[in-house]
Amino acid sequence: MNVDMEERQQDMCPICKTDRYLSPDMKFLVNPECYHKMCESCVDRIFAMGPAPCPYPKCGKTLRKNKFKTQIFDNIEVEREVDVRKRVSRVFNKVREDFDTLDDYNKYLEELEDIVFNIVNGVDVEATEQKLKEYEESNKPNIEENNAKRQKELEEFKEQEQRKHDLRMKKNLIERQIEQEAREMKELEKKEIINTLASGDGTQDATKAVSQVRKSMLKRSSARRKQLDEIMQALNSSRQAKGEDKKHNVPFTPFNGDRTSQHNFDIHDSYYDPFLDELKSKKEYIASGFEVHAVYDRVLTEAFTGLGCYIEQEKKELNDAIV
Repeated sequence: MNVDMEERQQDMCPICKTDRYLSPDMKFLVNPECYHKMCESCVDRIFAMGPAPCPYPKCGKTLRKNKFKTQIFDNIEVEREVDVRKRVSRVFNKVREDFDTLDDYNKYLEELEDIVFNIVNGVDVEATEQKLKEYEESNKPNIEENNAKRQKELEEFKEQEQRKHDLRMKKNLIERQIEQEAREMKELEKKEIINTLASGDGTQDATKAVSQVRKSMLKRSSARRKQLDEIMQALNSSRQAKGEDKKHNVPFTPFNGDRTSQHNFDIHDSYYDPFLDELKSKKEYIASGFEVHAVYDRVLTEAFTGLGCYIEQEKKELNDAIV
């Protein structure tokens, strides 16, 4: 009962008391000034005329409408920590290659973590913010240079991913065209045999007609397969350039295209989940063969399944190819 009440409170706006049961499209927004959540309607209503105090009791911070953002995480503390990390990482933006030794890089990361910890947990916030500000001012040229470098790397990565995506889409289209042509060849063979036998020209002429059909269709098919081989070579070369040539040891499956070239997630040995932690310690669950690792695997697989699939685009390209 308490769990149901907590879930309902999480889906309810603390200001107007509207919940998602009555308004399924309701979105919660938070302001980085205080991270008090409220629904989009309350934000529009309260802050439409300009800056106004936070409606939460005993808060009193002045908030602006343009600073509100969509709440991503259910836990507001996680939301706040992620925002702090983003802000600090824009200043502490060096990578391993910028340091001579691993020890220097680890000290740099430790300093970054100390700053994040202090801001998130309210420890010497003013001194920490001042330290962050001084570091930003003294290292501004390097920070801007690193940001430009990271931005360039990001753009190159996006371009490479787009090229790989286009190649995969083209590969899928050609594979479907090959399958379609194989079906058409079988249908044409049947029609030629029936027409030849119906005209009374004999089995020899029927065989000759089928052979001609096969030659023309195989010529088209070989051209398609040549295109397919070129695309596969381009994809393999891009993977090898990024060190993605490691093959995952997966069992054979007769289905086409159901395994990805790389996994989108890594499964850790444990996660923070009090419910599962309690189950994996109970004898009745252990005796029945319950494995918490299998639960992690299934949940992550369900979460990432379908990423990279563009059904509508594939349908359109297939229809265009058939036409």
